[in-house]
Amino acid sequence: MFGKPFRPFHTIRQKLMALLLVVTILPIAISMFISYQATTDSVTRGAISSNSRLLSLGKTNTLNYMSNINQKSLAVYNAMNVPQSLYYILEHGMEDEVFPNDLTDVIRNRNLLKDHLYNIFQSVSEFHKVRLYVVKQNTTYLLWADDLKVGRHAEPLDIQATKAYIEPAHPSHNYGLNLKSSGDDETVFTLHRPIIRAPSEELLAELSIDVRLSVLEDLNAQLYDAGKEAFYIADGMGKLVLSSPIGKAGDGAAERDPAASAEEQEGGPSTKLMDHILLSGQDTGHFEWKNDGFDGIVFYDRIKAPYMDWYLIKQTPYQHLYSTANSIAKLNTVVGAAFLAIVVIATLIISIRFTKPLLRLIGYVNKIETGNLNVSIDIETGDEIGLLAKRFRSMMSKINHLIMTEYRLEIASKTNELKALQAQVNPHFLYNALQSIGTVSLQNGDAKAYSLITSLGKLMRYQMNNMGDTVELRRELDYIKAYLELQKQRFDQDLAVELTIDEETLTIHVPKMILQPLLENFFKHGFQPSSNEPSRLSLASSVLEGPRRLVITVGDNGVGLSEERLQELQLELMDAGQQAPGHRRFDSEDGDSGIGLRNILARLRLQSHPEASLSLARTEPHGLAVTIMIPLEEGGEAP
Repeated sequence: MFGKPFRPFHTIRQKLMALLLVVTILPIAISMFISYQATTDSVTRGAISSNSRLLSLGKTNTLNYMSNINQKSLAVYNAMNVPQSLYYILEHGMEDEVFPNDLTDVIRNRNLLKDHLYNIFQSVSEFHKVRLYVVKQNTTYLLWADDLKVGRHAEPLDIQATKAYIEPAHPSHNYGLNLKSSGDDETVFTLHRPIIRAPSEELLAELSIDVRLSVLEDLNAQLYDAGKEAFYIADGMGKLVLSSPIGKAGDGAAERDPAASAEEQEGGPSTKLMDHILLSGQDTGHFEWKNDGFDGIVFYDRIKAPYMDWYLIKQTPYQHLYSTANSIAKLNTVVGAAFLAIVVIATLIISIRFTKPLLRLIGYVNKIETGNLNVSIDIETGDEIGLLAKRFRSMMSKINHLIMTEYRLEIASKTNELKALQAQVNPHFLYNALQSIGTVSLQNGDAKAYSLITSLGKLMRYQMNNMGDTVELRRELDYIKAYLELQKQRFDQDLAVELTIDEETLTIHVPKMILQPLLENFFKHGFQPSSNEPSRLSLASSVLEGPRRLVITVGDNGVGLSEERLQELQLELMDAGQQAPGHRRFDSEDGDSGIGLRNILARLRLQSHPEASLSLARTEPHGLAVTIMIPLEEGGEAP
C-alpha cells in the first residue's frame, strides 16, 4: 500500500478487522468448546454411573446362576447313607453293580447310575453334558443326549484339584471316550467338582458339568450395545470365558466367533489390559485406555466365589460414548458458522467505512513526506477523524513557521559542538604530559614531586585502561597504594596506613574499582584530623577455608556510625543484591558520588559471585570496619 511492503496487521483497517473478528469468533468458539466439554463430561459421568450399575446387575445375575450350578453339583452328597444314593455307591464301590455277570443287574444298575446323572442333567436346562469319573474304576460315565456312555481309560487320570473350580470356555469334548457320534461343536464352560470321602481327603470321583456358553451371553446381553461396545468375561488368570461380537467397538477389528476357544479368539482383553485390571487391586472400577487399537473407557467388576474368580469387563469407545455430544457439536458448528458469516460481512463493511478517511489522511501525509508542506488536507467529516485532519492542518502551519527557527538553532548547536571538541584534552596526552613533568622534577632533584606525579599517573592509567570488569587483586592494590600515597601527601602525619595482604590473595580476580569507594568514604565521612593521634586506615586480605572464600577488610578509627545508622545500613544491605546498581536507593550518605555501599554489594554479586556479601561493624574505641566476603571455587578463583 502506497509503495510500501505489505505487513500483516500493520494498518488500522487490518487491526480493526482482526479485532472485530477476534471478539466475535473467539467467544463463539470458546462457547462451543465449553459446551462440548460440558456435554462430554456429563456423558462420561452418566456412562460411569450407568455402567457401574449394569455391571453390578450382571455380576448379581451371573453369581446367582453360577451358585445354582454349584448347588446342583452338590447333589452328589444328598442322602449320603442311603444305599441307592450316588455318594453311597461311590463310597462302597460299584464294580459289581455296574459290571455284574447277570445281564439284568447290568441294566438295573446302569439305569440307576444314569438316573442320578440324569437328575443333575435335567435340573438346569443349559446343561450340555454331565460326566462322572470314578477314580477306583478309572472309568468315565458320560451322560449326553439322554444316553449314558461308559469307558475305561488306559491310564489313571491325574486329578489335582481338591475343590470345585470353573474351566473357561472351550469346545465340548467326550472326556477321552472314543464315541462314533462326535461332531459336537457346542462351546461350553465346565464346573469340575472333586468328590471326597468324608471326613478324609480321599478322592472318590470327579463330577464335571458342561454348561452351554450361550447362557452367559443371554444373562449379560443387556449390559452392552452389541456391535458398538465390547464385553468380556475372563477369569483371575486372564483366560477368556466369554467374548461378545465386538463389531465396531474394536476400532476396525474383525468380528470374533463366540464359539471359538480362548486360544482361537483373536479378540478379548489384551494381556496389558488384563494386567492393568489384575494389578489394580480393586474389585470394581473404571479407567481410560488408549492401547491395542482401542480408545475409550474400560469398566470392570469382579465375581469372587470359592469355585470361581471372574471379571466382567466392558469396553466403551469414545466414538460411541460421545456420539450424542458429537451430534450436538456438529449442530452448534453449523449454526455458529452461519452467524460467523454474518459477522465477517458486517466487520468488513464497518472496517472499510471507518478506515477510508484514515487512508486518505495517510495519502496526504505521504505527499508531505516528499517535501510538499503546503498540501491541502480536504477531509471534512464530523467525527474524530475530521477533527484530526483539522488539527493536522493547524500543525502543518506551525511546522512551516518553526522550520526556519529550528534550522538556525541547529547551526548554533553545531558551532557549540565544534567549540567543545576544540576544548577537549586527550586523556592520553594528559597522562604523557604528567610523565614529562615527573621526569623534569626528577632531573631537578625533586623526588617527592616525581613520586606524587607518578602516583597520579598510575591512577589515570588504571582508570583509562579498559581491561574488563574484573582484575587481579594485585592490580587493584597497586591502584589503592597510589591513591593512598596522594592522600598521605595531603594529610601528612595525620594519616597512618596499614596494609596486611596475604600473598595467596593477590592472583584472585575482583571487580575493578571495588576498594577505592570504601577508602573514599573514609576520607569523606570518617576522617577526623587530630593532634593527639593520627587517623589510622587498615586494609587486610586473606583466604578462609570451609567453605573457601576471599575476605577483604577496610577498617579505620574515624568518627564511625551511630548504632541506629549502622542498623539501618545493615538492613538496607540485606536486599541490595535485588536492586539495580544505578537505582536511586543506592545514593545515600555513604557515597556522595552515587557509588555507595549498596552499589558495591550489587557489583560484587553481579561480577564475582551471587553469594558475595558486604558487612559493617563498629570498631573499638571508635571507627568502622567494612568486610567484603567472596566465595571461591576449588581452584581458588572467584567464579
